Amino acid sequence: MRGKLLLCLTCILLSAPFLQAQTASCPSSKTLDDLIKALDDAVSGPADKDRTCMRQLLLPDARLIPVGKGKDGTIGPHVLNVDDWITRVKARGSAVFYEHQVKYSSDVYGHIAHLWSTYEIRPTPDGKAEMRGINSIQAVFNGTEWKVVEILWQAETPDESIPQKYLP
Repeated sequence: MRGKLLLCLTCILLSAPFLQAQTASCPSSKTLDDLIKALDDAVSGPADKDRTCMRQLLLPDARLIPVGKGKDGTIGPHVLNVDDWITRVKARGSAVFYEHQVKYSSDVYGHIAHLWSTYEIRPTPDGKAEMRGINSIQAVFNGTEWKVVEILWQAETPDESIPQKYLP
């Protein structure tokens, strides 16, 4: 019995560096600039990519809320958790897009922050923007890194263009 316990303990200790390496491969979110870059990286790429880093950037109960026109024609929010969002994105198959925050501002008090961010969606990292919109991001600093509490966003439409003050 004691031998089995020692074997299990040894296996756990030997696997610890591997588990840390997996976590370390995700971009840092130690600063708000890092958080914005990490979110771009986590959202961008093939629709069916691994979303481990996306999950690490968000609190477990975080909400992702696109605002848009519903099937009945009314405008409103569609509240998603991270699993809902991943399912919706995966439904696009291997389609690829890249999100890039082109301008953002932040208001910070203590360990909370609100980021107002203008984004562009591109077919390639250096491609021409095909869509843009505004993200409203709520984040909390846990003493080590920033974590997302909520992202509320609305894509630009012909009827609602992004005001000049939010553009680079």
